[in-house]
Parts: sequence; structure tokens; C-alpha cells
Amino acid sequence: MEVLNLCRIMRSLGVCVILSSKLKRSDKMRKIFYVLLVIILACTLIFSGCGSSSSSSKISSTTTPPSQKDSTTANKKLKLGFNNFLKGFYSLDILEKSFKATADALNVDTMITNDEGKVEQSVQNVQNMISSGVDGIVFFGISDTLFPVVSQKCREAKIPFVIYDHIPSDKSMEILQQNPYFVGVVGEHDYDAGYPIGEYAANQGLKKAIVVTGKNTDTTHSARVKGFTDSFTKAGGRVLDVGWGNTTLADALSQTDDLLTAHPDVDCIYATGGDFGSGALQALQKHPNVKAKVFVTDLDPDILTGLKAGTITAANGAHWVNVDFATILIVNYLNNHPLRDSGNKAPVVTVPVLTLPNNQVSLYQKFWLDNEPFSVTELRNLTVPWNPNVTLNEVKSVISNYSIKSRLEEKQKEGLVTSDELKKAGIIN
Repeated sequence: MEVLNLCRIMRSLGVCVILSSKLKRSDKMRKIFYVLLVIILACTLIFSGCGSSSSSSKISSTTTPPSQKDSTTANKKLKLGFNNFLKGFYSLDILEKSFKATADALNVDTMITNDEGKVEQSVQNVQNMISSGVDGIVFFGISDTLFPVVSQKCREAKIPFVIYDHIPSDKSMEILQQNPYFVGVVGEHDYDAGYPIGEYAANQGLKKAIVVTGKNTDTTHSARVKGFTDSFTKAGGRVLDVGWGNTTLADALSQTDDLLTAHPDVDCIYATGGDFGSGALQALQKHPNVKAKVFVTDLDPDILTGLKAGTITAANGAHWVNVDFATILIVNYLNNHPLRDSGNKAPVVTVPVLTLPNNQVSLYQKFWLDNEPFSVTELRNLTVPWNPNVTLNEVKSVISNYSIKSRLEEKQKEGLVTSDELKKAGIIN
């Protein structure tokens, strides 16, 4: 009877057993047979159970809406992908440095890629990050045409993404806002970086300018050129020539050399990036008869040295903290706390471009380049794991109050700078 029952069970599982007559010959064989049947039955049930569990898990993961992630997302350690358009280019490397510092402060792992200065590599690296299993992407788009392409890739992969530094055009923003995985953008209006420099140069009585800049497809540099040109010409100056297409200091040196040869009467040089400014300075040394003042957007170590030495008349920048706040937006999103704008839209947040006077160069070096302008505590206070009720208005308030003065006053509260140092820098009386 026992054999019959086991055979029925085995038959129902698709297993055929025809040994019952032989079992009567030996108790030993019967025992062995029972053991084998139990093992086979147990294995069959285990494999059956595993298959059912896998199917259920797959359905659950594919039907989870993007705005309501699995609650375990908030409890696991996140991993963010980040693309550096060209490693070795200072203004881009400092964005990477700031991203890494913010990610470390928020206990987030990172995957950092190098686009090698190629638009097509930007797209490939987004795909590489998606394939590697990142939870979200912090994206730098060198060209406005990249945003719809990257948006589609992230949508298909169901990967949230945030944009830093470059603010997309209105046309691209319309496309992005239709993507439920678009978290927002934090950047600066680069027109507002070039405009005050052109205004300042014109107020110095300068009349003839050349501009040394990046690729004309790079919205950062094209907007800075337009801002400078508009204000400089409005005040009565003329932009004699624009040197497009630079990506390195060596490029800028060579092109500035050519421009100065073609326009020896120039009295103003505007470089839209730190490396371009350094290249322009080196080129100017080869033309001792040219009496031109140099103006730069981007505050890197060489530019600071030039400010101290007086070889650079004025510089602005320090807007690269945009990546700090872009990271804050996506970390909040991945912790089930998306920060949305009016109309439940992904926010577009603008970071101020700061102007640096000569007497504040040393403190800027210490707290912006050698360290980070925002402390770990300040960054954590803007994210859900440490502040469960954080709002977009809180983030915007911190950004709108961002200035060299406000940051140095905060460093004084932290005991990192003395009142005497602030007085010397003209921060306090």
C-alpha cells in the first residue's frame, strides 16, 4: 500500500516507477527505494517552489510605478552614475570632484565615466551606466541635442536621471518634462556669466575684444559668448573675433596666438573657461606689444594665481556647486521623496555665478578648491535620510543665498575661519 501511494505521487509528478514486484524480494531494496523516492520528491517540490517565486518577483518589479519605488530602495545603499565630458579639463574635473564629495557625504556609491570629449561617447556611457545597474544617473549634456536621446534611454530602462550644469533649451525641457524618470536640472544661465564680464570690461574703457571659447555646439560657451558680446557692444565696444572649438589649454594658446597676430590693436580678451584663460595668458606673453586686459569665467588655481598677480583683471564662476544640488534632488527621489515644482513638475533650479575680488582669493582657494563650500551636515540636512520633511523651497533657499560672503560667514560659525581673516577679505567690517 505504501508503495502504491508513493507511485501515485510519482506518477502525478510525471515520474514512472515499475519496480513493485521486485521490491518484495528484499527489505533492503525496499528501504533503498523509499529513500530514493523521498529524495526525488523533495527535489521536485523545491524546484517547483523556486520557479513560482521567481515569476512572482519579476511581475512585481516590472509593475512598480516610477514615483512609488519599492520601500527597500530607501534602505539600501544607492549607486549613482556620473559622466565627465572630458577628464583632464579643470572646470569639468572640479564638477566631478564636487559630485564625489557630495556622494560620499550622503553615503552613496558612484560610477564615474569619461566621455573623452565626444558626444557619441556621452550616449554610450549612459548605456554603460544603465547596463552596470546604477540606481540613477547625474548627467552632463555638452549639447542640447543629447537631452532627448538620453531621456529616451533612461525612460526605456526605467532609470531616474538628473541634469547638472547645462540647462536644456525650452524645446528640450518640454520633452524632458514628459518623462516620469526625469528628476530635474540644476545649472546656471551661462548668458548671465558672460554678460557682467562684458559690462565690467566696457566700464574699464575697453573697446576692442577677442573671445576665446569652446565648441559652438556647447551651450555653456555659446551662451557666455553671447552674454559678453551683448553687454560689451551695448556699452560701445566691438568684438573683433571669436575663437571657437577649443577643448584644451594648448588649443586656446594656439588660437589666441593667431587672434592676437590678426588683431594686434585688441585691448580686451575674454576667455569663457579657465583653461582657455590660462592659454590666453601664455599667448599674450608672446605678444609684448599687445596691451590687452584678460577676463575669465571659471575660477581655477591658475586663474586665481593670475588674479593675485594682476595678470587677470577679473574672473567669475564658482557655479559648479550645481552638481551638489543635482545629486541632492536624485537622492531624495530615490528615497521616495521627489522634490517637485508647481504643477508637480521636475524642478529647474538656477545657481548664481559668483564674482571673485582679489582680496578673497586665498579664502576661495581654501574653502572652494582645497575643500568643499558646503559641509557634510548642510548637505545631509537637505536629504530625506537625515531630514524626512525636506522641501524644494529649502533647497532653493540655500541656493539663492549662495555667495562667497554667505559661505565664508558659515565657515566662521563652524570655527574654520577667523573674524580677522574675514575683515581682511572685506567680508565683514
